[in-house]
Amino acid sequence: MADWQKIVVKVGTSTIVDLDGQIKYPVVNRLAQTLSTLQKEGHQVLLVTSGAMGVALNQMNLHQRPKEIPKQQALAAIGQGYLMSLYHQSFAFYQQQVGQVLLTYDVFNNPVMLENTTNAIETLFDQGVIPIINENDVIAVDELDHQHSFGDNDRLAALVAKQIQADGLIILSDVDALYTSNPNIDQNAKPIHRVEEITETIWLSATGSTSGLGTGGMSTKLVAADLTMKYGQKMSLVNGNDPANILAVIAGEEIGTLFEE
Repeated sequence: MADWQKIVVKVGTSTIVDLDGQIKYPVVNRLAQTLSTLQKEGHQVLLVTSGAMGVALNQMNLHQRPKEIPKQQALAAIGQGYLMSLYHQSFAFYQQQVGQVLLTYDVFNNPVMLENTTNAIETLFDQGVIPIINENDVIAVDELDHQHSFGDNDRLAALVAKQIQADGLIILSDVDALYTSNPNIDQNAKPIHRVEEITETIWLSATGSTSGLGTGGMSTKLVAADLTMKYGQKMSLVNGNDPANILAVIAGEEIGTLFEE
């Protein structure tokens, strides 16, 4: 467990919002319970979350994400507040404080802004608070238009993990692991439990988002894994339907896919 002392956990839209746009309250609660337990055991935990728009679709009785950028901005504004209220309520049950940090793409290219962000995150750690990070979609219009997208926050999580010098990144997804091919299409697809190098074959096996609610998919997970490995860190991809899988990863069990050189 010492190998996972400082941890970044990333949760995608499909993990906390189902295909009908309904919020998965039990999953959010179990996530809060798991991260709170780790924090109280002495780990430093940071949560990178997607889902603001997915939550807003539910709130506004919409069934699909609009194409117009201003409408996406409005949904992000509505959803982010509600998303944080969900987290505050869930973590409060376990007597765990959380703090919101909203980032945009340019923060990582601005040394002053990046230093300010890092200082704030480290101060939250020192105070026993779990930082919850999301992309600021209300003002980051170019990212909504996918010109500089973090990819449903997978890449954002990898960049944050590098910046805070985390021991590793755990991505919760709607799949059990990386497979040799798309398991939804190919019944002969086999899970790959360990990846030491992302080869051309692995890149070709990647698929896009299947939920229609988020913007990520296996390809964005591989981008995050590639960055994480280049930074000398490790990344684990596990199914987020049971956030207790995080504990299995930290315990060293063979679950999901571990990306480590």
